[in-house]
Amino acid sequence: MQVIPRRADAVTTAPLSLLQRRMWHLCTAYPGTASPIVAVANRISGPLDVPAFTAAVAAVCDRHDALRTTFALGADGPTQVIAPPGGTGTELADLSGAPDGQARAQELVGQLTGALLDLDGGRLVRSVLIRLADDDHVWCLAVHHLLADGESAMVIAREVAALYRGAALPDPPIGYADFAAWQLSEAAGGDLAYWVEQLSGVPVLELPCDFPRPPVKSTRADQVDLRLDPVHADAVDRLARAQRATPYMVLLTALLVVLARRSGQDDLCVGTPVSGRLLVETEDAVGLFGNMIALRADLSGAPTFAQLLARVRAVTIAGLGRQSVPFGQVVAAVDPPRDPSRTQVFQVIFALHTQTAGPAEPGLDWRPFGAGAPQILHDLVLDTWRGPSGLDITLRYDTGLFRPETAAAMAEQFATVLRAMAADADQPVFGGGGR
Repeated sequence: MQVIPRRADAVTTAPLSLLQRRMWHLCTAYPGTASPIVAVANRISGPLDVPAFTAAVAAVCDRHDALRTTFALGADGPTQVIAPPGGTGTELADLSGAPDGQARAQELVGQLTGALLDLDGGRLVRSVLIRLADDDHVWCLAVHHLLADGESAMVIAREVAALYRGAALPDPPIGYADFAAWQLSEAAGGDLAYWVEQLSGVPVLELPCDFPRPPVKSTRADQVDLRLDPVHADAVDRLARAQRATPYMVLLTALLVVLARRSGQDDLCVGTPVSGRLLVETEDAVGLFGNMIALRADLSGAPTFAQLLARVRAVTIAGLGRQSVPFGQVVAAVDPPRDPSRTQVFQVIFALHTQTAGPAEPGLDWRPFGAGAPQILHDLVLDTWRGPSGLDITLRYDTGLFRPETAAAMAEQFATVLRAMAADADQPVFGGGGR
């Protein structure tokens, strides 16, 4: 991949990557009260050297052009505008004397991660360090999703910790503008033809809703959380091994069963995020590399859980092997009907995340600090995390469509189906087991 030479002291411009173009469309086609934001939110316990920490944050922002980027909207559409290093600081908020300091910190983090950001020249990266006590801080870095993805958040946290302890880091192999130029020069080739064949005529999901679907999709959301205990989570892992599948495939199969039982449909499509970091140069870079793929499943013919899992396994392997095609290109080629009340191709997203511990620092304990319920564009987003305590499940839902009790019932039904699958994979999907 060619690296574009730039002057370090000058503002430069670059085109949007194909992934950014799709995200830009999603951000501007559906009015909302909040922007999609990627957040690093940690509670740091221990004697924190605040000047050294804020200097480390600034150095990480200087290292990565994506964290110095805004957008300019012209006659030909948006353009990336990359500022020179040196412009990112960390705001300090002292809540050490407040009796409700933790609650106020939670509120402040919620404001950062739930803000509606201005895409036409507005500030898209914000770092805040909240002091709760001499040895207790909360740090939140909020970045618009156009500039970063989930993998980027881990890169940022890892590099801030490394620079804070005085480690030397090599220069990033590429900037995001380099990736954008490379991606624009690539052709999708035969993989795009696969997606067109796979997704042509995909039906919309008709889940029963508690409220009439509004004419224009909103981003209002809330979430419900539950946990599958370690015994049943281990049973899911054993089922995956026995069926030559992965836990992800088992979880996706269970979600499809829930959607089919509630909608009465047997042709379903679910979106799933992929890291998109297929080039070695992108492994330690910050930017929007994450892509989406659409997995379409056939539930017809009265399959058993095991038979449906085999179908999901096949379509997942085929999809992951073709994940390099930007989803925006897929949507343009498939050209599904446009309906402002729904997202195109799929209305539900599923993800299995990797749980990672905070950076290991002598004398400091880094723990995740809840960032609230992120806004969503889709009807439902199901996030799962596998850890030693079991399987954590978070269902985010459009509050304009579903009541909290309906969302809670769907999340519990997902867990019930998982337990039923693990207990007997040969029972029929629609035969009553796990209902």
